[in-house]
Amino acid sequence: MLMRWRKLLLLSLPMAALLLSAFFNGARASINDNVRGRAFNPLYGLISFNCLDDDFAGRFPFTFTFRFNVPACSLSQHGVHLDADDNFSGEAWNPVLGFIDFAPAVAPPDNYAFNVNCLNQCNAANQCTACYNENDQRVYGWGRVVVDGRWIELNSTIVPQTTMTNYLAPQPGIFSGYASSTFGSISFNCSNDSSCATEDYKVWLWKLELKEMSGPNWSFSEACTGGARKAVFKWLRRSGTQTAYRVVINTTNSTSSPVFDSGKLGGSATQLVCPGPMCAFTPTYNTSYYWWLQLWNENDEPTEYFQFDTNTFGVLTDNIAGNATANPVNPNLTFTTYRHEFPTPYFTWSPFEILVGTSTEFVSSSSYYTTASPSTSFPCVGLACQYQWTASDAAAQILASTSATTSIIFANIRPQTVTLSVTDTDLYTCSMTTPVLTINFQLPIWKEVKAE
Repeated sequence: MLMRWRKLLLLSLPMAALLLSAFFNGARASINDNVRGRAFNPLYGLISFNCLDDDFAGRFPFTFTFRFNVPACSLSQHGVHLDADDNFSGEAWNPVLGFIDFAPAVAPPDNYAFNVNCLNQCNAANQCTACYNENDQRVYGWGRVVVDGRWIELNSTIVPQTTMTNYLAPQPGIFSGYASSTFGSISFNCSNDSSCATEDYKVWLWKLELKEMSGPNWSFSEACTGGARKAVFKWLRRSGTQTAYRVVINTTNSTSSPVFDSGKLGGSATQLVCPGPMCAFTPTYNTSYYWWLQLWNENDEPTEYFQFDTNTFGVLTDNIAGNATANPVNPNLTFTTYRHEFPTPYFTWSPFEILVGTSTEFVSSSSYYTTASPSTSFPCVGLACQYQWTASDAAAQILASTSATTSIIFANIRPQTVTLSVTDTDLYTCSMTTPVLTINFQLPIWKEVKAE
């Protein structure tokens, strides 16, 4: 008996070395695939979407008397991937079905008709048979069992249909719903039928990936009320769990010697306001800024630096023309702050008590700023400012709607407002609106008449 166990041990050593080597090679391959987890079919059991989630003992249609302790990805290297165009590729695995291909070089049963629901091309031209629509959060198309050619329809008639939470969800990248096939339904999440206590499974995007970075997120109206020297650095995750973040800002295209580095900040925040409670940095007028974002996942593992770039997932929200002028070399990598503060509209009116059908004079005493003196105001004179007067009374007569001084005759007695918009030479515009004005009837003139 002792000799038998020694022989088994000696035979196992080469096999262990082989499996260990395969583990390291396979794990690297599977890490490149961003879909993980397992789906469930009542007939064939669990379907693995990444070899990192394979169970060695569960790879075979029969049961071993003892469990093998074999690293993931040892026996096969497979995984499913969702690319930047939201198209699927790669292979899932089931011990009975074998591999399930999500980008086979064969036309699916609907001859790619599902492509009408895809946001990007997904057809024979790019060997694509399955896609994700982030707008309706639905999964469309087909997967194919490699060994016998049976098809799995992802956008099936089974309710709920296959979905994945998008970047607007608190936890994006979670699959749910059902696919259909000739061998029965395929559930992507045990929460579909509240069976998690019996068999805990789901499919999800596991890597911490970015969907969007945007800046400066500071509009005209916000600059009018909160000042021009402000920026809000925002981001949205495509998938994964964020436990910390870091924002780096610079005036050159380098993370070295930045003008601001937040350092690692814990939490799942999706924006950093500068200046603000977590940011002591105040942007300078008329300056182009590059910025980078780094995130940490639930295992405290950092991502690479994501750089703001409108050619990939960057969105320039404000001062677009000013950014192109200030940084003509690579405006796709920056946002640019406003040149100066915004105009300050102000006006008075007389008489203060407004009567319907009579003329009321409105006089502007607004001010503006210049690039040379970005924080020092000057009275609006000459052509320095443009004016636009409007009234909530659609029937009101505005005698000079684009002058610094105007007269308005109100036609209705109901409460009204008057708004003045002031635009400077850089086309920065701010508005001022009166409190609700009460428009009264003119009282009749009483005259005593002697009785005859």
